[in-house]
Amino acid sequence: MLTIRDGLRRLIMAPVLLLALAPLAQASEEVNTNPLTATVRLQPENVGEGQTAELHFDMQVAEHYHAYVDKFKIAIESPDDLKVGDFKVSPIVQFMDSTTKKMREGVEVSGKGRAILEIPKGFKTGNHVAKVKLTYQACSKENCLFPKTITLDAPFTVLASVGGAAGGGNPPSEKAVVSAAAAAPTNEFERAIGQSMWMAVLVVFGMGVITSLTPCIYPMIPITLAVLGARTKGQSKLKGFSLSFVYVLGIAFTYSILGVAAAKTGAMFGAALGNIYVVSAIGLLFVGMALSMYGVYELQVPAFIRNKVGTAQTGSGYGGAFATGLIAGVVASPCVGPVLVSVLTYIAQTQNLLLGFVLLFSFAMGLGVLFMVLGTSSALISKMPKAGAWMDITKFVFGTVMVGMALYYIAPIYPKWLFHSLLGLAVVMIASAYGAFEPNEGLTAKGRLRKGAMLASFAIGLIFAASGLLQKAGIALPTGAANAGGLVAQNAAPKLNWKKFSNASLASALAEKKPVVIDFYADWCGACKELEHETFTDGRVRELSEKFTLLQVDATDDFPGLDELKKTYGVMGLPTMIFYDGAGQVRKELTLTGFEDADAFVKRMHGAVAGSPQLNEISQSSTN
Repeated sequence: MLTIRDGLRRLIMAPVLLLALAPLAQASEEVNTNPLTATVRLQPENVGEGQTAELHFDMQVAEHYHAYVDKFKIAIESPDDLKVGDFKVSPIVQFMDSTTKKMREGVEVSGKGRAILEIPKGFKTGNHVAKVKLTYQACSKENCLFPKTITLDAPFTVLASVGGAAGGGNPPSEKAVVSAAAAAPTNEFERAIGQSMWMAVLVVFGMGVITSLTPCIYPMIPITLAVLGARTKGQSKLKGFSLSFVYVLGIAFTYSILGVAAAKTGAMFGAALGNIYVVSAIGLLFVGMALSMYGVYELQVPAFIRNKVGTAQTGSGYGGAFATGLIAGVVASPCVGPVLVSVLTYIAQTQNLLLGFVLLFSFAMGLGVLFMVLGTSSALISKMPKAGAWMDITKFVFGTVMVGMALYYIAPIYPKWLFHSLLGLAVVMIASAYGAFEPNEGLTAKGRLRKGAMLASFAIGLIFAASGLLQKAGIALPTGAANAGGLVAQNAAPKLNWKKFSNASLASALAEKKPVVIDFYADWCGACKELEHETFTDGRVRELSEKFTLLQVDATDDFPGLDELKKTYGVMGLPTMIFYDGAGQVRKELTLTGFEDADAFVKRMHGAVAGSPQLNEISQSSTN
């Protein structure tokens, strides 16, 4: 008969038991098998055969999860004759990946995805539904899911073609042009295109105006005034403005042709940026412009052009102004390169001729505002800022930006060791040239501060350069918060005696009445690496592991039978560890689906050894 004393004892022991088992329950919390949900629509929904439209994805990511950018893939399940372009996502966040110990990019909370969809010529008119397969991989700090594919429906209507437009379809409306052009809006320029064509024109025009104020453009001003005859006595301001306008139209025509060419070549133009030789050439171009900014040499218009246009006067007329503007557009290309290349690359992705012409024309007109103002009234040239310390600082900033652009373009193509070496070399050279080893005599307080900053930059550059060369040599450096001694001790710790899983090895262990641990892991699983380095190296875990048969399932790559194993043991993500006790029973309450520290893992192992997770066994394990 249950006494009052026994009842009170049970009431007291119940919460103690719950507290003792709380870590196990928390670590075995059910895995979110669908951390990413998405919808998709085609914009515009009405599209002609032979034309392109855009798939817009709206994605929601569960709390604490991130979806890796480089793991996203899309494909068209049906109709199978539709063609889809690259998938681009935004906004992108960076985080430290626990597996690689490097910064990775992913999507958290919510994101947008976009891809160009091509409707081939001869496609049946009417209403259709595109079956879009979206593949992603989502992970949290506790577990990492297998790559998962979801199928989404995107309804659309194909209109009959009446010919005449580029690509064989109807001439695209402004809305269609904007939609097809707007790849993932990862910056203000692309977001502007996504809002309206007019907003895109204004943004690009503004970029042109800002570019015209860079020091690289200044040497063109005297030549421009000579061509326009702005300093000729008796020339009216109206005449000066009209000549300036025609001159700028020549520049705009040159750039507009580039825009149309980029759209016409389409994927070939963009693919060129994946060629190591093309990217190297672009990088060298930016480095060459940077050296000019640093004062190593001066970028000037070729002498034969200077001699030709330097004697030009208003007698050359509007035709001469236009022709000189055509040449000026080419001459100014090194100065506008960073902006020009980025806009051309974007246009190439859209393959839209109208968009290419309009945006590059707008950019050139913005670039030409300065020339039109000075051509109308040359007296305003006296109002422009004079050279001085501010110009030296501006040239340093622009030169460093151009070096950064060179590194930006080579980063995705060059090996990491080479990129790190070149980055370090660039920082070392810039720091050396700008005062890292300048004598202290005669330096002001500001000069000493600059020297200190350059010395620090020099040291950082050496570290990057050395790390790149060591990577090439195959020597790994310590990373993260751990110190070198800690890593050596960690690597020296004996590893658990894992064996490759097989049904025969499992049957043999169960026949011996030994408890079994089945570890589902993968090389891309961050929490798996943490268990290996932080939990399995603990002396108590290694000692207890001798009482177990340890079996591992390597799920890094798919293999025949993996899906069956995942189904049998209910594996949704990694890591997942299954425990059998000595009686051959699966202990589902002990299943681990995430990282766990050594203290909690020891309790879990004792639960399997004891045959049941009794409180006294757990208490005993916690004191070992």
